[in-house]
Amino acid sequence: MTSKGKSNITKFRQDKRLAVVGALRSLALLGLLATTVFCIFVYREDFSLQNIGRIVSYLKAAGRSGEFQSYSFESGLDSVYVPFEAGLAVVSGNMYRYVTALPEGDFSVQFSASRPAISAGERQVLLYDRGGKSLALVNGYAQLWSQTLESPIISAEINEQGEFCVVTDENGYRSAVTMYSARGKELYKWYTSEYFVMLASPAPDGKHFSALCLRESEGKTVFTLRGYSVSQEEPVFSVELSVQEVYSVRHNAGGDTVLICDDGVYIYDDKGHELACSGYERGTLRSFSHHQGQMPCLALQSSGAGEGVTLRALDEDGGVVFEKTYEGSLRALDGQSGQLALLLQSKLVTVDCTGAEPAESEWEAQGARDVVTRRDGRHILIYADRAELVDGEEEAS
Repeated sequence: MTSKGKSNITKFRQDKRLAVVGALRSLALLGLLATTVFCIFVYREDFSLQNIGRIVSYLKAAGRSGEFQSYSFESGLDSVYVPFEAGLAVVSGNMYRYVTALPEGDFSVQFSASRPAISAGERQVLLYDRGGKSLALVNGYAQLWSQTLESPIISAEINEQGEFCVVTDENGYRSAVTMYSARGKELYKWYTSEYFVMLASPAPDGKHFSALCLRESEGKTVFTLRGYSVSQEEPVFSVELSVQEVYSVRHNAGGDTVLICDDGVYIYDDKGHELACSGYERGTLRSFSHHQGQMPCLALQSSGAGEGVTLRALDEDGGVVFEKTYEGSLRALDGQSGQLALLLQSKLVTVDCTGAEPAESEWEAQGARDVVTRRDGRHILIYADRAELVDGEEEAS
């Protein structure tokens, strides 16, 4: 009998797959634990039994569309409102209310203001008292931050990510602009004795803002657009505008500053260079819609042209993506995410610009006085006593 030595036995490598899988699992668990601890520490003020219940309800409802259906305004009280997430954010009678159709009901918190104003980002809402000193940051289930400023508020604006700018009538100066983080931390403050500042827009990166300034020169009002960075004291750019009026200053998704003026829409890059100008060849500006992160849509009316209204939508390069004239008396205009809504005296015209060709629809809207468009493209009609989501079953023939 012949026997073989151990040297002739082939040795295999040790199987380490189970050990690698176990190590990866341990790392994943550690990462999950660290994330949980971080969230609890950062958002600890938001956690309560009521808030957790609402958060769980939102997660369950995330797959459903059109949670908000209608809302009745409180009789005798003026209301300000903006579309927010799947519902409507409303300030009325010293109370902020986020209106949905969730089982837990609407979220509300007290906000005292003599002239309330509201600006909505993607997940947060900025509340302020125009001419007063109250300021608050909320979302759909909690008040995240609030402060009473030392100076009256002229205007305020929040970007999509939650950073916001506040323009104040500062004692000892003509104006001041303060930029805050999405958690209410002061990032930068610019004081000026040279200009009156009317509007300020935070850029999408949360590190820059643009301010609309004005001053008197030889009996005329001169508008200047100035850009600032939170990392330096001197302005990044300063551009004197050759316009008579400026109605809106906001950033588009690419970070350019977009101005709606009396003679056209102007676009400037982050260095202050003019990229485009779209003039009002079809008439004078009658109304406009302009949201943070979006390009504006406009309603133009020719002098002596009866009741015709021209609806125009622009792309980020200032080009016209849709333009059409409609007969009727203009009531309101709004648009977001490629969806336009033009409210006339007795009907609502909607235009979907997201496809290869614009798709138009008409809806009965007798008695409606305003229309707002959500980020998901759904429209809400505002009546004197209520707000209603536009339903596909109500399309006019």
